[in-house]
Amino acid sequence: MPPRTVHLIEAGIVTEQRSAGAVGAPAMLAGAFAERLHPEKRVRIPFTPRDRWLTAAREACRTLADAVSSSLAAGATPVVLGAEGTLVAGTVSGALSCETDLVLVYLAAHADYHTLATTKTHEVSGMALAHVSGHSVAPLLWPGARRIAEDHVVLVGARATEPGEAGNLARTKIIRVPFDAEHPDAPGLIAAVRKRAVWVHLDLDLLDPTECRAVIRPAVAGPPLRAIADVLKALGSAAAVRGVEVCGLDLTKEPEEKLPAALAQLIQDLLNAKAV
Repeated sequence: MPPRTVHLIEAGIVTEQRSAGAVGAPAMLAGAFAERLHPEKRVRIPFTPRDRWLTAAREACRTLADAVSSSLAAGATPVVLGAEGTLVAGTVSGALSCETDLVLVYLAAHADYHTLATTKTHEVSGMALAHVSGHSVAPLLWPGARRIAEDHVVLVGARATEPGEAGNLARTKIIRVPFDAEHPDAPGLIAAVRKRAVWVHLDLDLLDPTECRAVIRPAVAGPPLRAIADVLKALGSAAAVRGVEVCGLDLTKEPEEKLPAALAQLIQDLLNAKAV
């Protein structure tokens, strides 16, 4: 099997000033990822917040969708280094234009499944998954944006789900898989994705904060990095990984000298796993 052609995409997209420290995370990670993955192409998505951060995020997500679609059409595997989880609005739309039967594997500590009816903070990042699975957050929409069917979403982890989100999720066909300190092997994940084409979303708030505090929204009792690496490697062996995105890191909170190389190795192992 020939080695993958990788396109490395930096997308420091956020929707509010509170997450501004995460904008630089892709640039901080890119060197380690380039060294490990040897990308054929590197792309940086412009993100220039002006008066309205949300408008800038929507414009950047649209550009990101085009970049992902172009990479997949060229036979490459996009690896997206992001800031906020809202980048999924761009990546999923772009990926669906080339892979209509795609499964989204969404690994995160937070479900990101609030709607305007349940949110207390009105933070768009807390509605990102709801948005891409059809419960639209209008400011992130653009003409032609694609959304994924609920039964093509596997939500992995989500140990910090709030009551409003839990109610929203209970009315969907989304598959939920536990993945935390008590469930370090994410039981049921491989059965849900075997021989499917998948897009992997990894929000680093999934990680136990005792290993990494430099995340936008930490949550207690997560799995260790070693468990995440093992689960992703098993995922890569069982499914056809079309692309992957890493987000949620805010290295301005606490420098993590070893983390970029560790994450790059984790993604390299995912992509190098013997796929179906």
